[in-house]
Amino acid sequence: MEENQSNLVELGNKVVGVIELPTLNVDKYVGMKPKIAKITEHEGSFGFYIKIETEIVGVEEEIKDDNGKPLEIKASRIFGLQQDSNGNIGWGESTKLGMFLKKKGVSHYRDLVGHEVVVISVTSASDGKDYLSFN
Repeated sequence: MEENQSNLVELGNKVVGVIELPTLNVDKYVGMKPKIAKITEHEGSFGFYIKIETEIVGVEEEIKDDNGKPLEIKASRIFGLQQDSNGNIGWGESTKLGMFLKKKGVSHYRDLVGHEVVVISVTSASDGKDYLSFN
């Protein structure tokens, strides 16, 4: 048995151990100008936030999603929301979301759907991977 396979175990009729996962080079998507397609509101362990996603900018046939289908590529961005002393949830004019809304010429994030953005690549500090976002 090869040295890198010495930690493999049998699981049914499959060999289980470290495998090479497919990687995605996002460079070919940088600079594209998709429209914002979806905005969802969430509550997480650090408070309220919204996730903004673009329309699909590409499909990677070689990489499968959790359902075994080709991976659809979108750019996304998360913006935090704040809660004031009265329990109202929103954003300040000088926050990242406030500045983004001003840049796009809208007064509420729900009005962003259909607006064009420019795709950029952002490297995650936690895992070193490149992700698609926009500014």
